[in-house]
Amino acid sequence: MLKRTSLLLTLGYLLVSVPNSHASPWIGTIEPQLQHDLQTLTEWGYIDAVTTSFPVPWKGIAEQLERLNESDLEPVAVIALQRLKHYLTQLKNEKKRTFITLYGATDKSRFTALDDNLATQAKLRFDTELYAGRWAANLAINYLPGGEKNLDHSFVAYQFGDWNLRLGSIDQWWGPATSSSLIMSNNARPIPAIALSRAQASKSKDSWLSFLGPWYFTTQLGQLESDRFIADAKLLMTRFNFKPVAELEIGASWLTMWGGEGQGNGLNDLWDVVSLGSECANQEESCQGNKKAIKGNHVAAVDFKYSFKLATVPLSIYGQLFAETRDAQKANLFGIATYFKGYRVYLESSDTTMTCSESHSAATNCVYEDNVYQSGLRYHNRAIGSTFDSDAEMQSIGVVKHYVDGDILQLSLKALDLNPDLQMPSPVVVDKAEKVHQLAGFYQTSLGKWRIKVGAQIEQSKFDNGDTAINKLLYTQFKYAIN
Repeated sequence: MLKRTSLLLTLGYLLVSVPNSHASPWIGTIEPQLQHDLQTLTEWGYIDAVTTSFPVPWKGIAEQLERLNESDLEPVAVIALQRLKHYLTQLKNEKKRTFITLYGATDKSRFTALDDNLATQAKLRFDTELYAGRWAANLAINYLPGGEKNLDHSFVAYQFGDWNLRLGSIDQWWGPATSSSLIMSNNARPIPAIALSRAQASKSKDSWLSFLGPWYFTTQLGQLESDRFIADAKLLMTRFNFKPVAELEIGASWLTMWGGEGQGNGLNDLWDVVSLGSECANQEESCQGNKKAIKGNHVAAVDFKYSFKLATVPLSIYGQLFAETRDAQKANLFGIATYFKGYRVYLESSDTTMTCSESHSAATNCVYEDNVYQSGLRYHNRAIGSTFDSDAEMQSIGVVKHYVDGDILQLSLKALDLNPDLQMPSPVVVDKAEKVHQLAGFYQTSLGKWRIKVGAQIEQSKFDNGDTAINKLLYTQFKYAIN
């Protein structure tokens, strides 16, 4: 897979030979905190775009940024606008950018967030971005402990009209929450995929689509790893989100796992899966005495975000519901966010202890699991959705602050209840029930071409057998812009 991806990326670089420098297709692929800046401007009502599918395309938003006048904006929005314009100017003025990033921590992190510490303990990464005409590409080489390396975050993309075709792997986050997403987050490594996506997240100029308001759509075909119960399974990923009214954004996501070793991998098999064709349960040859089951491992989620002004300050209420095809109950996530003295403050909760309807029992080993694809909805042993995995309850409070000079402060306090039924521990728990209180945060600053990030976590755990533990983690990240 590594060799094939490298060959395709090399081909993409050879194709990037068209004059007239252009910009990266997406906001935040190099600096995820730009997503927070974009979120700030939309919640205050200064730009009109959908923002719950990360990364968000620049097209359509760049034009809106240029029209904004800082004197008309609240101070917190001015900071967001200045940061976005700064990065946009850099992208427009340069055909090539090269970065080196060094990350080190005292231990591996069990839990991740959109722009928090990494799951690995150490990482050296080289990025080379190229932009030319309608083409954009990034070659990312990641070196990990033990001599392991990969090309995660590498891609080649081509924009035609309002659409973008991408080959490669990038972090994605589908949903309105900050702590996690139930269906697609950056908890797992990015999945190599070919993707067709709308190249903007603003309102369509076509009159027959104007009723949607701003909207975004993506469909992707990804390749999962070989080291799993069914090797080389494929993942079809689709999301659509839109704003029918200025205050409300609605999203719908669908993931389908299919194919792989011993399974049908042809176009007819793909059609059977997409059209929700059925097969004998447990893959028996005859359905006599057995129920029929839908082909593939299907999961879906719907989410919403409603933002309005309470007095003069934005207040956002949001949520996400996640369902397996065979289960009646739904995993859920809810949150509320507002602004206080330049800080964005949020409260969130999630629950992935969904009851299994097939067994008609109180068993809760359903989310991200499947009878056929027994590695579950995971990639390299980490959930593609919630960083807390299955059978977990989470409550979180957090604050994010962006300063005038570009510095960033982020703090969060979480209470977690993991694997309470003791039946199927997820990769974040080892054969125990665990209650965790976690305090985490980081501070990021820039010095010339350097961007320095220092963060910490402290976790207090209490297990079902009465044992307790305190775990501490410190990490630093240095990023240098070579050009």
